[in-house]
Amino acid sequence: MLRWPFAENDRAQTERATAGLVKAVVTSRGRILGAAIVGRHAGELIQPWLLAMANNLRVGALATLIAPYPTLGEASKRAAGSFYTPKLFTKRTQRLVRFLRWFG
Repeated sequence: MLRWPFAENDRAQTERATAGLVKAVVTSRGRILGAAIVGRHAGELIQPWLLAMANNLRVGALATLIAPYPTLGEASKRAAGSFYTPKLFTKRTQRLVRFLRWFG
């Protein structure tokens, strides 16, 4: 399950509308099973998730989306990107980073 709170979105902070979040359920392979958004403009913000689900796109399609900044829509991109966080911080990745530090 992926989550991204509006409180961590710069546009929501600017507008003082930080109540809300983006939540998505995905498989371990990144297939989107469902998504929900609670908060200001939720009806407009859910559309990329619906498009991705209707076209059998994986969560990576939303994670690599270039979103305008600062917009509330960026919260969906961040939620999708959080799918990759556990993979980025594995022991193996940490060892690789330490090894690469030796080269500069």
